[in-house]
Amino acid sequence: MTNKQKVSKPLNKSNSPVARTGQGVTLKKRLLKAKEEDLLSGREKILMAARACFAKQGFAGTSMKDIQLAADCSRGNLYHHFKAKEEIVQIITEQNLGRFSDRIDTILKESDARDLSLLEIIQELASFAEEITKGPGKGTAFHVWSMSMVEPEVRKTMLIYFERIRSGLEKKIILLMKKGKLKKDKNTEQLSVALFGLVIPGFTVQSVFMDEKAIDSAKYVRALNLLIGNK
Repeated sequence: MTNKQKVSKPLNKSNSPVARTGQGVTLKKRLLKAKEEDLLSGREKILMAARACFAKQGFAGTSMKDIQLAADCSRGNLYHHFKAKEEIVQIITEQNLGRFSDRIDTILKESDARDLSLLEIIQELASFAEEITKGPGKGTAFHVWSMSMVEPEVRKTMLIYFERIRSGLEKKIILLMKKGKLKKDKNTEQLSVALFGLVIPGFTVQSVFMDEKAIDSAKYVRALNLLIGNK
């Protein structure tokens, strides 16, 4: 009696051990995830390079070629992520203002728990503005302000976040009035606009452009306190 030799069936999707164990699906997911992470990493690298270029040369003085060289990437890779410099500017503006607004929201919320006065809140906000002014991207805000005068989309983005900050300040003013820590006045919107101007652009402009006469956040708040007639 002759022994019949067993013939192995060719592997396919139905009888493959990889298919049965799910390793093929897992490997595919891992590869896709790695590709996505590489894309995100490359995108962030370009944005970081653009930030450095903008802070040093300004928006107008920076070209896509400058950003490409700073990011050490190919032209194809750069344009794969961003169509034009204006798109990069818009994204960086949204990121900066988003983080800025989030921090101010946090300061205002924490001031509730600490039961701070208006002057103490101004001190907190001025200290934060001081951090931004003296940080690595200290010139970026001024470049954005300038560009917003000619770029409607940048201006629109700024207005959205600035209104978010102003609205938060108005809510804080109303709360202080209810607590008796601030004289009541129906024009809370006007008060919030004035407070925004004093703390954000007001402190920042003197800090950058007054050179040796510029004052730090503590001295700035003390001066404001003296100007409004408090001891």
